[in-house]
Amino acid sequence: MIVATELYRGAATYYARHGLTYPEDFFRSLVRICNLSNRTRALDLGAGTGQVAIPLARTVASVLFVDPSDEMVREGKRAAEAAGAKNIDFVVSRSEDIDEPTSSFDIATVAGSFLWMNQIKVLAKLAQLLKPEGCVVITNRERDGSEPGGWYAAMMSDIKEFWGGSFPAGPGAVRPILAPSREVLRASDFSDITELRHYYEHHWYLDDLLGYLYSSSLAAPGTLGARHDEFTTRMRRLLLSYSPSGSFVERGHHTTLLGYRP
Repeated sequence: MIVATELYRGAATYYARHGLTYPEDFFRSLVRICNLSNRTRALDLGAGTGQVAIPLARTVASVLFVDPSDEMVREGKRAAEAAGAKNIDFVVSRSEDIDEPTSSFDIATVAGSFLWMNQIKVLAKLAQLLKPEGCVVITNRERDGSEPGGWYAAMMSDIKEFWGGSFPAGPGAVRPILAPSREVLRASDFSDITELRHYYEHHWYLDDLLGYLYSSSLAAPGTLGARHDEFTTRMRRLLLSYSPSGSFVERGHHTTLLGYRP
């Protein structure tokens, strides 16, 4: 079984600083379509350092912030305090193991961390935790292009080569392949699906981009260990060969699936 917390060991401070945020349109869409209000109770699974939970807290009555990493939760608490978000409760737990009263939430959000979860088990758990009219929100970022052309694909290829031909997956594990969330949702209790798409453009500078890599399962400090300097030197050389100024643009979209009970 994959232990994702081990892959992200040491990543939390980088994740809080360099993790990509979500477009404001994403949250406005959730408010409108999921009928969020100051009476809504929300659940954010695999919450990281609060990229969804904290903006969501501005609209709803309360958010339960769940992440298996104690480091991520600590950083999430700091970020929530800095944002003045006082209506968030924090739990260190795997999403599969949370223990809350039945039918206690109106909405559950899951972002890129869905990749690392036992998805069938999590959706079965949410069928217990959400109210009958509750909504499951699964969102995933997809990259559409980059400037200068090709830097992102080259970076990912070089990272894979650095690790010997496959990305890190944790002790004794095989890195999961992201199954189409629509198929997983359709096979669950939440088979009535609405799809949303929100576009983004992000401008990176070299040090921020390296910080983002350190925040990920590809190059978290605990994963790199003694190879941190080797990795950094290699990435700097590659990226500067594409953009000597150290400036990069990433474009893409967030595909969001809203699942309801039929």
